[in-house]
Amino acid sequence: MPEARRARVAETLVEDLARLGRLHLQVARLIDAAALGEHAARGRAGGGDFIEHRALGVGEALTRVDWRASARRDGLVVREQRAERRLEVVALVDSSASMSSGEPVSKWRYAQWLALGSAYAARRAGDAATLAVAGGDQSLALTLRSVAELPQCAAALEEVEAAGETDLSAALEQNLPRIGCGLLVVISDLLEADDAFWRQLAERVARGWHAVVIRVLAADEVHFEHRGSFRFEPLEGGAAVVVDAGAIRAAYLEELRRFDAQCAAAAAAAGARWIRCHTGQSPIEPLRQLLEGALR
Repeated sequence: MPEARRARVAETLVEDLARLGRLHLQVARLIDAAALGEHAARGRAGGGDFIEHRALGVGEALTRVDWRASARRDGLVVREQRAERRLEVVALVDSSASMSSGEPVSKWRYAQWLALGSAYAARRAGDAATLAVAGGDQSLALTLRSVAELPQCAAALEEVEAAGETDLSAALEQNLPRIGCGLLVVISDLLEADDAFWRQLAERVARGWHAVVIRVLAADEVHFEHRGSFRFEPLEGGAAVVVDAGAIRAAYLEELRRFDAQCAAAAAAAGARWIRCHTGQSPIEPLRQLLEGALR
């Protein structure tokens, strides 16, 4: 598909999702559209989450028969259950003031899609899923215990306003269990990712956590197609600055490239996977990269 056509399709999907209404409906549609499968490593065995009933196979032991369910059916059936092995999935979402920028979809809304989408897909695969929000004075931790709880988790996220500053290092310390391991997904524009954050991330990876860092940018931050006088409004402190957009465009894009490269290198040094996306893209692609690459 030509790049211009791809961009139009992505923009249409993002706007369509934004019009769809409630956040949980948007997320369910995203997961369906991405056609994501379950973990490749998962088997079927007794003792785990119930999947379905199926007919008793040739040669299978009668001890596997679910006699109560069989009494209501025409033949013998067994309970198909998922193996006990679970992955602890923690999505840490930055809700600082800088995440509120972006049109027609903000970075904060886009981050909600990614966080809820990863948690929803994890629960569908039988894994534990926790959403942690950090920004300003607000702190929120949500556990998605079943896929049926998606609307409640989405509603709780919609009550959060992107505001203030975020100490990502402290947020990691607060929201990741000291024992055990799993998958950590950090979703942020990374404007406040300092050395302490990258050290903390590396420590968690060294303890056995798999980590994915998703940098979310607004489409206008990436393309910077402004013309004439442009007013920079710092969202997390500082005075506004009026500049000539054309005069600074090259320098701005070079600084963006430099900071991206710096963050990607820091993520690699910490042992984390790196995904970069922006709000003008379909959220399906970063979700697919996240889930197909990390939830295996």
